[in-house]
Amino acid sequence: MAVVRLLLLTGCRKGEVLSLKWSFYREGKLFLPDSKAGPRTVWLSSPAREVLDALPEETTWVFPGRSGNGSMSTVDPFWQSVRREAGLSDVRLHDLRHTYASIALMRGETVLTIGKLLGHDDPATTLKYMHLSDAAVQEAVNTVAPVLAGEG
Repeated sequence: MAVVRLLLLTGCRKGEVLSLKWSFYREGKLFLPDSKAGPRTVWLSSPAREVLDALPEETTWVFPGRSGNGSMSTVDPFWQSVRREAGLSDVRLHDLRHTYASIALMRGETVLTIGKLLGHDDPATTLKYMHLSDAAVQEAVNTVAPVLAGEG
């Protein structure tokens, strides 16, 4: 489902994507007038733009509700079926946002940049979203140790 792909590719909050209007999508970005921390710009990757560009622009809403009035109200039933099929009983839809932040960190982005991507004003909030794998921590140890041991 496109809404889940867009959540994963943007790190956006579920409410930001479900209430997305076509008028918010321009210049390859999302201009959200009222996110949790106020207005913000979401910079889109090529894959995220491809998701949006493949959707029909039939209503005001990118993800219209079933009745045609208003936006989609939930994606939870679809997400539950995805979790069941994948055997991921404890993965919340919001965890996609944490995954986005964690991958950005492991690819070398700074906490401040990741905070900007997620729409956080406080770096402490961003830190709660980033989870490093054991391999990433071991790699950091292997990077620092030679320098401290006088080998680098």
